[in-house]
Amino acid sequence: MLIALLFALPPAVTLAPGGDADPAAGVSPGAVLSGPRAAQAAVAIQLSLDELVAAASYVVVATATEQHSRWEELGGAERIVTYTRLSIDRTVAGQPDADVWVRTLGGIVGDVGQHVAGDAQLRIGAQAMIFVSRASSALVVSGMAQGHYPVVDAEETRRIAGAPRIAVRRLAASPSSGTVLARPGPAISAREQLVGATVDAAIDAVSRAWKAKHAQK
Repeated sequence: MLIALLFALPPAVTLAPGGDADPAAGVSPGAVLSGPRAAQAAVAIQLSLDELVAAASYVVVATATEQHSRWEELGGAERIVTYTRLSIDRTVAGQPDADVWVRTLGGIVGDVGQHVAGDAQLRIGAQAMIFVSRASSALVVSGMAQGHYPVVDAEETRRIAGAPRIAVRRLAASPSSGTVLARPGPAISAREQLVGATVDAAIDAVSRAWKAKHAQK
């Protein structure tokens, strides 16, 4: 099961006012880092597409349109979480809710921010294929960053000599996957199947896996 392959709540790195920081590292001046060291970063085993499909309530290609962050108690500790509203561009599998707000770990509240390696980072205006699961109190990304595949523009050369390049929409890996260990056993990972695939090819692969999984029930 998915829960056996992931550490439930990876540690957060906290940004707080005071001190100096390197703007080139993506940290604003006047902020200092506190929290666990890199050795304690999120670690997960690569999930197969069947495992992601089994964990998901539905799968969508969607665009993030709105966000807000707040403090919540998770796992017995106060943490910053971010809720992102998704505008569904295409339903891939399952039946999405009419109004989809997905919770991810980390964010900024006032002068304090937290970054959690291993969870998806959903950017306003960015489109992605997202596997969505229902947690006890919110919708979350299945497998954390492993269930988030940003859609990016890529150029592809046509086979005909001298033909111009054409724009192709493909899936990329989530930018904040943390440490992901190679998958043991014969099954290949969802990342190997989906990253670099065109949106249409990825949708076909997920649809086939979804139908096969739900035909077993």
